[in-house]
Amino acid sequence: MELSIVMPVYNEAAVLASSLEEALATVAKASYPCEILLVDDASQDRSYEILKEYQAKHPDKIRVLRHYNNRGIMGALETLFREARGNYVFFNSSDGQFRTEDVLRMMDVRDSYDLVVGQRREKLYDVRRHVVSWFFNFLPKVIFGVETYDAGSVKLYHADVLKIPLISESPFREAERIVRAQKQGFRIGAIPVQHYQRRAGRATGADWRLLTESVKDLIRCWGSINLFSSAPKQIAG
Repeated sequence: MELSIVMPVYNEAAVLASSLEEALATVAKASYPCEILLVDDASQDRSYEILKEYQAKHPDKIRVLRHYNNRGIMGALETLFREARGNYVFFNSSDGQFRTEDVLRMMDVRDSYDLVVGQRREKLYDVRRHVVSWFFNFLPKVIFGVETYDAGSVKLYHADVLKIPLISESPFREAERIVRAQKQGFRIGAIPVQHYQRRAGRATGADWRLLTESVKDLIRCWGSINLFSSAPKQIAG
């Protein structure tokens, strides 16, 4: 398996079918073996039923996992990254804010980069979320000397990048992954992507509790990386 497209799902019944159709159209264009892997994070709407219907129609392309208790975005990603079979793993949301087809351009540069970030041309956020997003991409550059580009966006990872041990338990986890990957010698790059309005559901990325936890994780990572850093990883091959 060359590529795993992974998506967490939580109460996305209103937009899930269109997201799956777009993902299937993307896979049909690829010239390498792909899978679409989704985890339903204990949705309370018809999301899981929709996923099972699509899996039954496309058993060779779609795999569906399920959490019976809600684990949040970090828990959903942990499951997806662990179960993905591809040499490369593309993370996308299932709410229609990004197009899965962006992965094709990312895969075109996989010989040059081990982690490719989709850098949004324009973020369709309110003022508060714009400030939060800027803050959490600016701080790693100042504190760690690493450009994260757009840590909250879609990304393509070489599978080895996902094996890097992390300590963050908040949304800062993805910024930490980029920082540690660069520190260990992995090649980080970015390509521009389009950001679309959420068509349903509710965004929680700027929740005060999550912001507080992210700040705590940033401080913990500073100590771990700057005070107890190890030699860069040697990339095989």
